[in-house]
Amino acid sequence: MPLSAVDVARRYFDLQSNGDVEGALGLFAPDARFIAPFGELPLPEGVRGYLQGFQVSFPGNGFEVTNVIEQGEQVAIEGYWIGTHSGPMTLPDGSEMAPTNKRVRAPFVTVFQVRDGTIREHRGYWDMAGFMAQLQA
Repeated sequence: MPLSAVDVARRYFDLQSNGDVEGALGLFAPDARFIAPFGELPLPEGVRGYLQGFQVSFPGNGFEVTNVIEQGEQVAIEGYWIGTHSGPMTLPDGSEMAPTNKRVRAPFVTVFQVRDGTIREHRGYWDMAGFMAQLQA
């Protein structure tokens, strides 16, 4: 029997918190959509690069889940993404930001569509300006 929609969504965050990008990618259906705050990323390579980038820039990062709402195939998870910027971070223009060693606590909401134990759609929302502001001096 497949995992419930909430269990799949929580598993996605657990795998990422443990640095298991491949495990997290394995939860997606082949034709799934992944929408990040700045737009849609292609699966699997675009999403792999996005998730691995956070592992390099913020090793040991994790999620603090504060609220979960489920309705049928839809699951919304709210919480905080937490990490310390101890590795180089590639910016959207391709340049790199040197490690600041600052701790970031960024609120997020991710809405998933889960069917038959796999993620069909991921829509992530978080405050990019607030995230970057926490890295400034």
